[in-house]
Amino acid sequence: MKAILVLPLFLAAAGCTRVVDIEVDQGPVRLVVEGRIELRAGNSTGHQEIRLTTTDVFDRAGPPPPARGAVIMVTDGAGGTFPFAEVAARPGVYAADGIHPVVGRRYTLTIDFQGDRYQATHELLPVAPIDSLYFEFEEEGLAQGDSGFRAVIDYTDPAGRDDYYLWELRVDGVPRIAVDPGNRFRIISEDRFYDGGRVVGYQPYDEEVVDPGQRVSVRQVALSETAFRYYFAIFEQTTGGGGPFSAPPASVRGNVANLTDPARVALGFFLAAQVAEREAVVPTR
Repeated sequence: MKAILVLPLFLAAAGCTRVVDIEVDQGPVRLVVEGRIELRAGNSTGHQEIRLTTTDVFDRAGPPPPARGAVIMVTDGAGGTFPFAEVAARPGVYAADGIHPVVGRRYTLTIDFQGDRYQATHELLPVAPIDSLYFEFEEEGLAQGDSGFRAVIDYTDPAGRDDYYLWELRVDGVPRIAVDPGNRFRIISEDRFYDGGRVVGYQPYDEEVVDPGQRVSVRQVALSETAFRYYFAIFEQTTGGGGPFSAPPASVRGNVANLTDPARVALGFFLAAQVAEREAVVPTR
């Protein structure tokens, strides 16, 4: 009898819609750092870039506000000092030339912004080369999604050391960003189960279809264990899905410290890394 009484109430509740206005606490504005010193082949000018933004209100559309007017310096632990200047046509992007990184050196980023000094240090780690880049055509299916070509790589993991990887995909020079539950364990990886092994037929972006004639590049970036854990936490926050076993919402702390006021933390991560890259044109089927 109790079930009969509850059912009409449930059906009645499901048949109406109620709009509830919720005030969201915006919180303090934080500096967001996207900084990377890269050792990559073909970078003869030693050009490096660092992007600074700030957090914004919860319901704002569009890109985050650029952090303008910062003073940025990178030192390399061997006496090298490199000031970064803001690019006039790209607010919030700071660039420097003449930085030719060396594996094993520690690079320190210092940022002075709105009265606070921020700092982060990271050792530049080596990465295995990509042996080959090619494309495989897959028909539409439940596991792989739309039919089309996927970028595929082979590489050999160095034996006897802990290696962590991040893969980036660019199509006609434009980055493809696809962080979702289907590939969160493919874009980053640790070699715990394949140390020293040869990896063949790997598709870091197995859900990204590329078209014949497009120029595709895959970048293989060395991560430290700290950087790997940071990216893993980012992916958990953005792909959790809200289920009962998802990570609870929280700010992900990077390696950028506020030396002036430790309570006013910065977001983001400063990384120094070797990058291996392969580029190819998608063939016709």
